[in-house]
Amino acid sequence: MMLLRALFALLYIYALACDAQRPVPRRDDQYPPPAALAMLRPVGAICAKETGVSAAAIKRFSDEDAFDDDRALMCYMDCVFRLTNVTDDRGELHMGKLLDHVPPDYEDIALKMGVRCIKSKGKDVCERAFWYHKCWKKSDPVHYYLV
Repeated sequence: MMLLRALFALLYIYALACDAQRPVPRRDDQYPPPAALAMLRPVGAICAKETGVSAAAIKRFSDEDAFDDDRALMCYMDCVFRLTNVTDDRGELHMGKLLDHVPPDYEDIALKMGVRCIKSKGKDVCERAFWYHKCWKKSDPVHYYLV
C-alpha cells in the first residue's frame, strides 16, 4: 500500500512538472497580429456557421494542449483554408499563398513553424487541414493561434 501511495505521489509531481514546462501561447495586444485577426475573423465567422464548430473548441485547440478529433473543428480549419485560398482541391497547402496573409514582421515565425509541416496526412481535406494545424501547434505552441 505504501508503494502505491509513493507511486501516485511521484506521478502527481511529474504531472505538475510537465504542466509547468508547457509553453504558454503568446496573447497580447501585438500578437496575434491585429491586422491578421481583423482579416481572418469574418472568415472564421463564416466557417463556424458553415461547420457548426463551437467557439470553445476553437479556443481550446488554439490556447490549450488539446488535439481532439472533432470533425466540425477539422472542417472549420479546411473552410478557413478554402476561403483564404491557401490550399488546392486536395487540401494541400501552398506556403506562398499562406505567407501572403502573414504580416511581414511575422514571416520568419510562420516559416519556422511550417518547415516541419510540408506533406500533410489524412483521408480528406478536413483531416489534412487538421494535420497542418496540429503540426504547426506542435512546432511552435507559443506563436500558433487559430481564429
